[in-house]
Amino acid sequence: MLLKQAHFLQDTSGKAFGLHYIRTKDGAEVDFALSKEGSLTHLIECKLGDNKLQRSLSRFARDFAGAEAVQIAHHLRQEEACNGIRITDAARWLSELAA
Repeated sequence: MLLKQAHFLQDTSGKAFGLHYIRTKDGAEVDFALSKEGSLTHLIECKLGDNKLQRSLSRFARDFAGAEAVQIAHHLRQEEACNGIRITDAARWLSELAA
């Protein structure tokens, strides 16, 4: 779905959008990162049902302050925000995408 979103945005805007995976040498990682014209726009961490904010997502959100950071979960009892990072239901968040 995220790759479809990147292709849709590129096709409709004529700008370069990409889907990436980020991992540092020390093992910190984020599942997906969307970019526009070479700059990160979204950091996305996927979980099955965990509403505990992932440490690596917090780290990357600080490092890339201009990008929207979100943790999506398949089984989530309650949505919340922690340190400016949205923790939300995966189906709801994905349904909000343009593609």
